[in-house]
Amino acid sequence: MEPLRAEAADPVELHRRNAARLGARDVVVAGYPGSGAALIGNVLTELGFAYVDPYTEVVGEDGTSQVIEDRLAYRSRLSATAAGDRNAGGGKGGTDDGPRFFKNHLYPDHFDHGRLAGAVLLVRDPRDAVHSSYQWFRGFAAHWRPEGVKGLGTFAEFLDGRGVNDEPPVAGWAGFYSAWTAALPRFHRSAVIRFEDLKADPEATTSGLLEVFGAPRTPAAIEQAVRRSRYENMRAHEERVSAAAGAVGNQPRIMRRGMVGEWREWYGDESVAARFQTPRLLETAATFGYQLAKPGTGEGR
Repeated sequence: MEPLRAEAADPVELHRRNAARLGARDVVVAGYPGSGAALIGNVLTELGFAYVDPYTEVVGEDGTSQVIEDRLAYRSRLSATAAGDRNAGGGKGGTDDGPRFFKNHLYPDHFDHGRLAGAVLLVRDPRDAVHSSYQWFRGFAAHWRPEGVKGLGTFAEFLDGRGVNDEPPVAGWAGFYSAWTAALPRFHRSAVIRFEDLKADPEATTSGLLEVFGAPRTPAAIEQAVRRSRYENMRAHEERVSAAAGAVGNQPRIMRRGMVGEWREWYGDESVAARFQTPRLLETAATFGYQLAKPGTGEGR
């Protein structure tokens, strides 16, 4: 099956249309951009699950998905995704009756919870997630939406502008996770996983996630998937692909650093850090175990 040519639809509209076509085997993986979707997606793909990227694939009316040809170069940067694309020849998810995971940045009101298999909430410290989102937009937005590039200025300018879902980034993080926390009980099955736990104990975190959805894998299979999805391995793959494509110099990378607690490097700038002290953000972050430090105090975790 040949990959599709890129459609004229805006990426956000494509995402919404794909979301509306999900069915009984689909599990929504909801996370703010920069929260580790590439990592969990690589692990799941290594384990043999379909993992749909709503910006680089088209979900048909029959529920099957196809890769958009013009997005193959971007997808080739992700090791397991690239291997899956080579094996599938452009068509994905047509015969496997196990769960299919769907990367998502939309609010829960875009989904028919009663029709889907479930939802996963992927969460990361908002200071790291928002900063990582900024870095991605700064590096890749021009490739996706040249007429409306976001994030090309400073981090402070990004925070004062509009990010995903056309919301200010900090307020958007709090609103996104508040909405999804309230929505999870409406799904047949649901789970919450933190990026920090996925990094600290990836085998146990992955095993627990799969148990929720009745799709366990052996410890050996999970260990192998996790090993292949380590930052250094995914970064090395992306470097090889970029070099083969002739990319030189300071090129953007999907696998940029993969750090826990990178916020400590810039949080000393009080004018920026103060934006992460809104009452709603502090309250929402605390529900996931994130105690946000006040600027300049060194407190929090």
